[in-house]
Amino acid sequence: MEKQFVFYTLCYTILFHLLQHNEATPWARRQCHQVVNGYDCSDMDLQVIPNEIPNSVQILKFSFNYLPALYNFTFQRLTSLNYLDLTRCGITFMYEDIFKYQSDLVDLILIGNPLVFIAERAFSGPLALKYLSLAQSKIQSLSDIPSYNLAYLEVLEIGGSEIRSLDGLSSFHCQNLHSLQLDMNSIDWIREDDLAPLRNVHGMSISFKGNDFINIEPGAFKSLNLSSLDFSGCFSKMNFSSLLKGLEGLTTNRLNLGLYETDPNVYIPSAALQSLCKIFVTDLDFQLQHFSDLNNFPFDCLKWIKKLDLTRAHLDSLQFNMTGPSRLSHLVLDENRFKDVCSINTRNVPLLTHLSVSGNSKQLNFSSKCLESLGILEELDLSLSLVNPRGPCCNDQLFGLSELKLLNLSYGSQIFWSSQPFSATPQLEHLDFSHSYYTLNDSSPFSNLQNLKTLNLSWSNTSLTNVRIFKGLKNLQLLNLKGNTIQGGVLTQTELFKYVPLLETLVLASCKITAFEENLFKGLVHLRQVDLSENKLVKLSTSGFYSLHFLQLNYASNAIVTVDVGSVMDLGNISTVDLSYNPLVCNCSNFEFINWVIKNKIKVKHLMETTCNGTGTRIIDAELQCELPVGVLASVIILVAIIIILAIFCLVRRIRKYSRYSQL
Repeated sequence: MEKQFVFYTLCYTILFHLLQHNEATPWARRQCHQVVNGYDCSDMDLQVIPNEIPNSVQILKFSFNYLPALYNFTFQRLTSLNYLDLTRCGITFMYEDIFKYQSDLVDLILIGNPLVFIAERAFSGPLALKYLSLAQSKIQSLSDIPSYNLAYLEVLEIGGSEIRSLDGLSSFHCQNLHSLQLDMNSIDWIREDDLAPLRNVHGMSISFKGNDFINIEPGAFKSLNLSSLDFSGCFSKMNFSSLLKGLEGLTTNRLNLGLYETDPNVYIPSAALQSLCKIFVTDLDFQLQHFSDLNNFPFDCLKWIKKLDLTRAHLDSLQFNMTGPSRLSHLVLDENRFKDVCSINTRNVPLLTHLSVSGNSKQLNFSSKCLESLGILEELDLSLSLVNPRGPCCNDQLFGLSELKLLNLSYGSQIFWSSQPFSATPQLEHLDFSHSYYTLNDSSPFSNLQNLKTLNLSWSNTSLTNVRIFKGLKNLQLLNLKGNTIQGGVLTQTELFKYVPLLETLVLASCKITAFEENLFKGLVHLRQVDLSENKLVKLSTSGFYSLHFLQLNYASNAIVTVDVGSVMDLGNISTVDLSYNPLVCNCSNFEFINWVIKNKIKVKHLMETTCNGTGTRIIDAELQCELPVGVLASVIILVAIIIILAIFCLVRRIRKYSRYSQL
């Protein structure tokens, strides 16, 4: 008996081991997810294409499985494929005619495969393969990628590999190539002849970011017309002057010459920037660079630039020395160390429409009339800079900016608002004053902002007892008042929102609201979204809204225990309510509401987080066995008894009647 037990145990162990490693087992254990026009079989330990995948599949996501080699029969039956993702499948060998039967294949992703061999005819079959990603594939040369049947290729990604040069680029059909990503490789030299295949190509984007260049031959990029060129993070070994001399004669829409956080500091002298006079660029990025004497640089070389990004360029002033006006329209000066907005000389950039000085490392003073020359400025971002207006704000500081449409003063210092503080900017459409504190000198500070569409006053000590504060905002669509405490907890100012009749989104989260006047929102006939989350409401109230047919209500993280089902019965098909993270009880007192939720799941947002208080059980999973209440049960019993008595009474009368007739 003991021997039999050992034998059966051994057989069971072997069978279990075989089942665990059988190719069909993962498919039986975890099925592929169906997506639009295809299937997602990612990360299922598969070594073959499951038979359950139909031959007509167009999209197949097969990443993180195991296919050490691709043969001409691997995908033979999937003749309709147009998208195939084989990311990190351990592919080492790619043999001939792998995609012989996939004539419609457009996108092929082979990221992170340790490719050792790719056959000359590996990509034969597709008539117009447009996207090929071989990133992180350890390819050492462009010559290792067979260009046969890649005549229509538009995007080639080979980032994060081991490519050392541009040898082999001439074998590709570059006329249709829009994007060549060579970032994070080991390319250290570019010669003029290397780029000869690109001389007649227009509008290509090329990325060399993260390569350790030693040198670029002068004029190597001469006559190239590109959409973008990225050399960010390439300066640990290369002299900056050598790079710019190599770029002389280049025409490109965007040129990125920035650094990464981990890169060593590079100090650029103004003499090195002289080559910019021979580079025709529209959008220039110098993020994280150091400039020895940028204020002495003749900006005439940059007069054709439309966007200049000097984020964290360690600047405390910027003079824009030039003989004539610039065409610059976008200027980004985020995370620098200016002491005053006036430290930025904007007289020679009169065409500026966007100016950002966000995240300044020092308190940013904002003196009077600093920007008056920017008559067509549309967006001004001074957020996260502890803006100090040096006096009443903000008409003197914004003097001349009559066309301004966006103003961001969030995360600033405490400010004293003058009477109608934004009279200088009557065209404002978006005003952000969140996480900033102000003192009012006028009960209606926005009365001249007839065009304002969004107003963010979150966490700004705004008092909602001032019923005239929103006067004049007749076109306001979004109002964010999050984090402004309602004194006493009850919001009762029924006139507060009468000045914003077109309001669509209202945020009153984290305002310590315990209740609100039922008619408070009745006049807001266009209201679509209301956020009352993170308050102290104990009741879900919907009667105060104009319509429930198209309303998104957020009551998350309140103190609601039970819900009157009548308050949600009228929610329209496109309306939703969010009651997540409330202490809802899952007992018979909430029985009708829970039944409504089960039948209307589409109307309840964050259903998985809408749980029974203290248990973590979703309310739709609550098992309730509710009997009729004692009072209702007693009424039913009495009613049934009365009916029975009446029936007996009628029956007795009828019997007596028939008895009389029978005696006659």
